[in-house]
Amino acid sequence: MKNRIEKHTPYFLGMAAIYAICFAVAFYKNYLGLTFPLITAVTLIVCALYLKKYGVAWKKSSWLYAGACLLLGVSTVLTTSLFVVFFNTVGILLLITVVMLRQVYDDREWNFGQYLVNLLFLYLNMIPEVAAPILHFMRYLKAHKKGEENQEKNKGIKYVMFGVLIGLPMLIFVVLLLSSADQLFSKIVGEAFYKLFSQILFSPNVILVILLMILGFFGVYSFLSALSLNNMPENTSSVKKRNPLTAITFLSMVTFIYVIFCVIQIVFLFTGGMLLPEGYTYAEYAHQGFFQLLFVCIFNLLLVVSCIAVFDRNRILNVLLLLFSGCTYVMIASSAFRMILYIRTYHLSFLRVLVLWFLALLSVLMAGVALAVLRREFGLFRYCMAVVAVFYLVFSFGKVDVLVAKYNVAQMGESISYEDLKYLTSLSVDVVPVLSQYQFAHENCIRHGGDYVQIYDYYTPAGIWGYDVGTGRSVLKKGCRRCLLNKTFHRVIERTEGMTLRTFHVSKCLARETAEMYFEAGKK
Repeated sequence: MKNRIEKHTPYFLGMAAIYAICFAVAFYKNYLGLTFPLITAVTLIVCALYLKKYGVAWKKSSWLYAGACLLLGVSTVLTTSLFVVFFNTVGILLLITVVMLRQVYDDREWNFGQYLVNLLFLYLNMIPEVAAPILHFMRYLKAHKKGEENQEKNKGIKYVMFGVLIGLPMLIFVVLLLSSADQLFSKIVGEAFYKLFSQILFSPNVILVILLMILGFFGVYSFLSALSLNNMPENTSSVKKRNPLTAITFLSMVTFIYVIFCVIQIVFLFTGGMLLPEGYTYAEYAHQGFFQLLFVCIFNLLLVVSCIAVFDRNRILNVLLLLFSGCTYVMIASSAFRMILYIRTYHLSFLRVLVLWFLALLSVLMAGVALAVLRREFGLFRYCMAVVAVFYLVFSFGKVDVLVAKYNVAQMGESISYEDLKYLTSLSVDVVPVLSQYQFAHENCIRHGGDYVQIYDYYTPAGIWGYDVGTGRSVLKKGCRRCLLNKTFHRVIERTEGMTLRTFHVSKCLARETAEMYFEAGKK
């Protein structure tokens, strides 16, 4: 399979060129539109054509990965959350890479570590393969030269190209001189040359299109070329593993502390009436220890996976790993419990929902890790990929911003503070339909002719400033909520003008319609 893409250079160069055009059409001043799932589908088609060219059968399990990619593409058209859009893109690229590795290589004996190594190795191989299309094309031309006649023809083309390179600056110089010498010539020819160079050849729009085409062309070709090298590292599953006594020693030390911590959590926090240290509120206690526990949970997951990969099987080690995993579950429960306490006081935010989602994901991943402790042949990497894909699809389609807005609006209602409303307006435009139910009167603001004016300086009567205990900063406690919503909805209308079929986005369209209805209702 080594270098086999080079045997069909015209085919793959043509495929990459067509893909580059599709890539530029999809992403030209548009990264959220209807073209996102379409370019995802085109990428999968390119991969399928690559496999078909060499008679590699499409595995049934690969359809699940391909389906997940398309769903992530569709999700991007339904939300404007940059966090979700970014990780949708990362997820699509990762899933396509895993699909192609599984199609091209035999991954049945790969363990978790081997998968990660091979993924990284493939991406590193893509760096030098960026030059592959140029090298392959030059070798193709060299291999297909025929006779003296073609050589003379090629030399003639070369001489013409040299002539063009020499004549082009001379032509520009002469046109500039003649344009300054004669006004009529300048108006007819000079303006034509100016438009050609400034508005067409060197236009920022044209440069952007060219850059997108270059990115698409070299990106897809280098990926396929790296796949064709057939140089993945040997399977590490046969590498001799370490003596488990080392792992038993350090795990015993850490697990002993974990057991004490878990007993304290169970006795005093979960079942002891939520006893807290003196001087702490529930929110303060939850906020203080949550992120430390989250870090420990992630550390535990990685440590157990490393022990499985590095050390020989041993009954005592297995018991310790299972106990270690059990303690991790208690810590996950403690983290979730603390976050729920915090949410009760300060309501929801995007980060808090993300944290709860991540804790649920960790719980399911730890179940797979525990199963891998008992059965070392268990396909842990594929299990983790499937779990993460399903969980992320739920998160991606869940519209977390909308969930946060609905929860906070339901909890606070008309009494929602300016600061809380300001946070909700800082989320994606997905929340506009939720916020449109508010029709506040103008308050704490300066108005001129019915227009809204928003000034946040200390010395103006923009609102009442105060001290926020949670952040330790001075904040605008009472601003004009009506002005804030007006400004937010005006911005939505301005930024969604001129949507075409190529740039159409479901969430943006819905937000625009809602904003327009909001202002219509405000006039009545």
